[in-house]
Amino acid sequence: MSDPIVITLLRHGEVNANGWAFRGSTDVPLSTRGWSQMRAVTNHLEPIDRIATSPLQRCRLFAEELSHQHQLPLLTLTDMAEMDFGDWENRSFDDICGEEKQLLQQFWDSPVGIRPPGGESFDEFSQRVIDCWHTWIQNDRGKNRLLVAHGGVIRVLLAHTLEMPMHALWRLHLPHASCSRISLLDGHQPRLLFMNREPVCEE
Repeated sequence: MSDPIVITLLRHGEVNANGWAFRGSTDVPLSTRGWSQMRAVTNHLEPIDRIATSPLQRCRLFAEELSHQHQLPLLTLTDMAEMDFGDWENRSFDDICGEEKQLLQQFWDSPVGIRPPGGESFDEFSQRVIDCWHTWIQNDRGKNRLLVAHGGVIRVLLAHTLEMPMHALWRLHLPHASCSRISLLDGHQPRLLFMNREPVCEE
């Protein structure tokens, strides 16, 4: 029997921004605490032989640092970028609710079929992430891989792997810098080995 492909899904750390807002396609950097969170993760990572990342700097810059430290190849996967929220980018719940309360509520009830004004539909987003995932796991090398990505991306991948309905996506809580791990073995169902392991970092 061949060995499984084991993939660790790592969400980026806290970002350098004031308050909560949709920042899907906005290329915001990690905060100082975000960098500490991500570096704390490396103390608990099992050996990896391949690193892939979203192109956005809150994921990519840490992935570049890690690949350099471990002398590993780095693959940037454009389609693993977070969802583009269009006119909702960099806006808070309260701000959006003032104009588009009904659409935002529909998005939280179920993102399926919802397109933020001027943005990407959830269905387009989830499909590009899933297509990218299958291409990566089939065509790339590496039995122990790390993917540095976003909350939305990782939720889609977990829901897809577990055959969860996408309308239940927001039930998956993913803290900053948390790790989840999936095992893929030919002839067997995918397995979620663990979810939401968080680093312990010094403030």
